[in-house]
Amino acid sequence: MTFEWVYASGAIWVPFDTKSQQQIEDVWRHHTASYIYIGSFRAEAYVNGPGLYVHFSGSSMPIARRC
Repeated sequence: MTFEWVYASGAIWVPFDTKSQQQIEDVWRHHTASYIYIGSFRAEAYVNGPGLYVHFSGSSMPIARRC
């Protein structure tokens, strides 16, 4: 099955970069949270799989998994 991870930026859902997709999937599948490098942000961000959010630069943004 194909999946795509996206984050909310205002009213738009923006896809994460290709490399981050699998890392976010792993965090989500293992029901954990972790700091990972997000190429789209060019920095590390805190990804909470069970909470479905990413925290970066003082802001928390919802994330979603599209199938």
